[in-house]
Amino acid sequence: MCNLYSGQDPGLYAREKRSVRLSGFVTSICLERLFWRVLDAAAAGENLTTPRFIAKLYEEMQAREQGISSFASLLRVTCAIYLNRHPEQPLATYFETLKLEAA
Repeated sequence: MCNLYSGQDPGLYAREKRSVRLSGFVTSICLERLFWRVLDAAAAGENLTTPRFIAKLYEEMQAREQGISSFASLLRVTCAIYLNRHPEQPLATYFETLKLEAA
């Protein structure tokens, strides 16, 4: 059982920083590479760039007047919701994207 979890490719959990503009301010967000790939897919599904998708999510959260204690955590949960709503695209397809980038 443990090999399923401990034997994973380190490229999946390598941290990656990206800069985004939120409410007119440039900031950087650090997430594991796998989460960035899922966010890229979610953004594409909304016909948005990933930075615009993230900014729109941030704007919508602010409009609801909900405090965001950890925006990175909110993005990871967004990824889980996206994956749950798109079972036709297995998680393994995101692994393949990472392997292609490494080649």
